[in-house]
Amino acid sequence: MCGIIGVISKKDIPDFNAEYFEPLNRALDYMEYRGPDNKGLWSDEGICLGHRRLSIIDLSDDGNQPFHYKDDRYIIVFNGEIYNYQELRDDLAKLGHHFSTESDTEVILAAFIQYGEDFCNKFRGMFALVIFDRQEKRVVFTRDRLGKKPLFIFEDENVIIFSSEIKFFHAFNIPLEINPDSVLNFLSLQYIPGPATIYKNIRQLKPAELLIYDRHNNKTSASSYWNMFDYVGKSQAMPEIAEIDALLEESVKYRLVANVDIGLLLSGGIDSSLLATYMHQLAGNKVKAFNVGFSDKSLDESDYAKQVASSMGLDLITLNVEDISPDNFIESIYHGDQPLGDSAIIPTYLIAKSIKEHVKVVLSGEGADELFHGYDHYNYEKYYYGLGKISFDSAASLLQIISASGINKLEKVKNKLKSIKSFKKDTGVSRWTSILSPELTKGFIGTNQRLSDSYEHQFHSFLQDFQKSAGKLESSLMLDLLTWLPDDLLVKTDRMMMACSVEARTPFLDHKLVERVLASSGDFKQSLFQSKNYLRQLLKQRLPASVADMISKRPKQGFETPKVKWLNANLSDISSLLFSEENLRANPYLNNNRVSELWNDFKKQKAGINNRLIWNIFCFLEWYRQHENKFGLKG
Repeated sequence: MCGIIGVISKKDIPDFNAEYFEPLNRALDYMEYRGPDNKGLWSDEGICLGHRRLSIIDLSDDGNQPFHYKDDRYIIVFNGEIYNYQELRDDLAKLGHHFSTESDTEVILAAFIQYGEDFCNKFRGMFALVIFDRQEKRVVFTRDRLGKKPLFIFEDENVIIFSSEIKFFHAFNIPLEINPDSVLNFLSLQYIPGPATIYKNIRQLKPAELLIYDRHNNKTSASSYWNMFDYVGKSQAMPEIAEIDALLEESVKYRLVANVDIGLLLSGGIDSSLLATYMHQLAGNKVKAFNVGFSDKSLDESDYAKQVASSMGLDLITLNVEDISPDNFIESIYHGDQPLGDSAIIPTYLIAKSIKEHVKVVLSGEGADELFHGYDHYNYEKYYYGLGKISFDSAASLLQIISASGINKLEKVKNKLKSIKSFKKDTGVSRWTSILSPELTKGFIGTNQRLSDSYEHQFHSFLQDFQKSAGKLESSLMLDLLTWLPDDLLVKTDRMMMACSVEARTPFLDHKLVERVLASSGDFKQSLFQSKNYLRQLLKQRLPASVADMISKRPKQGFETPKVKWLNANLSDISSLLFSEENLRANPYLNNNRVSELWNDFKKQKAGINNRLIWNIFCFLEWYRQHENKFGLKG
C-alpha cells in the first residue's frame, strides 16, 4: 500500500518543471507517511509520476515505483495489493510473459498487456493505479471494485493531475473552490458522497471505473469493468452456511499474502472474533492479535477480546493508546483529507499510531455489517416498511405506545420519523444514518451560497437501479454498499491507518463474497440475513460454545464515541476557539447566526440538541481552518 501522485500535460508547457514537477516533488515529501520505505519520481514527455512505497510484497528495491516494463514502454504507479498475483503470474508465464521481480506490480502490467481493458477483472485485491503506455500515448486510471483505495483527479485544458489524497492538490497553482453542495451533503451525512468532492473541480474516480486519456486526440473515455447491480437477485437459493464459511476462509487466506507480519485488531466483537478463527486456522501461532486498552471505558472492549484469545491460545498484545487531545483531533482531521465527521476517526488514528510499532498490515472487519445487516438502522428500515401503510403521525403514535411498553430501542425510530417527512426523495436506509435531511440542513449553510443539488437525487437513482432486480426494502438495505461504506467507513480506515504507515485489509469485502450475498437479495428477509446471524452461526461452529454465545449476545459496540464529553472536556479549548464569533464570521459556507445559536444551546445543555450536527460542524470548522492554510503545502 502506498501513495501516488502525478501530472499529465495535454499540451506543451514551457515551464513544466517549475509549474508541476517541483510542486509534485514537494507533495511527495509531505506524503511520506503513506510510504516511508521509498520515494520514486519519473518525468518525461510532459508527464510526471510520483510514488511513495510501503513495502509489503517483494521487499527488495525491485518493487520500487514508478515501475518500468517492456523496455520502458509501460510505466505504472500503483497503490494497493493484488492478493492473487502469484496465480496470475503463473497463468501469464504460461502465455509467454517473463518476470524479473517478485512483485505484484509487474504482474499488473503483464495482465494489462495480455487482457487489455479487461485486466482488472482478473484481480482480487484493493488498488488505485495509473499506467502510461508510451507507445500508444494512453494513460489508464482505475480503482478497485468497492472503492477501498482512493484516487482523486483534477482536469483542465492544460493538465490532468491525480493524487491518493485531495489535500496534495494544494501544492499546485490550480483553483480549489469549495463546493457548497458538498458542504450541504457533508453536514447532512457526515461524509461527502463520491464522485463529488469538497472542491468543485476535483472528482473521485468511481469504484470499478476505468478512465483512459488518449494524448493523440486529447480525448478521455470512461467505462466500468464491474457493476454491483449485475449481481443483484441472480440466485434462486440462499447460500448455505458452509458456502459463506468457504468464501470467508478463502478471502482471509488471500489477505495473508505478504512478506511482512500481519496482525489482527481483536475487539472481541463478532467480526474480529470470526476473523481471528480463520487467521489462527491458516497461520497458527504466527497470528499477532492486538487489543486496545482505552482509559475511557466507553471505548474499551478488552475483556471480550481476552476471552476470545484465550479460547484459541492466541498471544494477545495490549496496545496502550493516548487520550483524546486537541493535537490528535487536529491530526485526525488533517489525515481525514476531505471533511469527515465520523468521530471514530480519532480512536482509529490512535490505534494506528500504536499498532505501527508492531506490524505493517492488519485485517479489519469493514463490510460485515453492510453485507449481513448488523447495524440497527437496517432494523429501523424494516420497521419503516412494516409501518409504511399508515401515516407518519400514526406510526409515531404507535411507536410511542410500544416504547411506553418497555421496548426503548424503538424510541430512536419514533423520533426519526418526524424528520423523515422533510426528505424530497426516497434515500433508502440513509434516512436513518443522516444527521438531518438536506432540506433541514440548508438552514445552516451560508446565506450567500448558491445550492444546486443534494445527494437525494443520487441516492434515489441508486435505489432505482437496485429495484430493477430487487424489491424496495432489499434495495434500500444494499444502498450502504455504494454510499456509507466507500465514502465514510473505508475512507476512515484507509486515511487513519495510512497516516501511520499501516495497511488495513478487509476480508469481508472480497468481491466474490459480495457478489454471492447480492445474488441472494431476494432472501434478505430470511432469518440468516438478520443481525449477522450468518456470522453468529459460524462463530458457534468455530469457537467454544460458551465464548461464541457470549460474543453473539453482547451488545454491538463499535466506537460509540462520547462526543459531548470530548467537546466539554478534552477538546473544550479548541471547540471554544472554532465556535467563537470571530472564527464563524470568517467562514462564508456556514450560517453564522444559526451555528452560533446551536452552539449556545449545546453549552446550555438544552434538551433535544442535535449533538451529531454540533460535532459535524466542529469537524468542518477545523477542516476549513486547515484548508485556508493549504494544509501546510504553501510554496
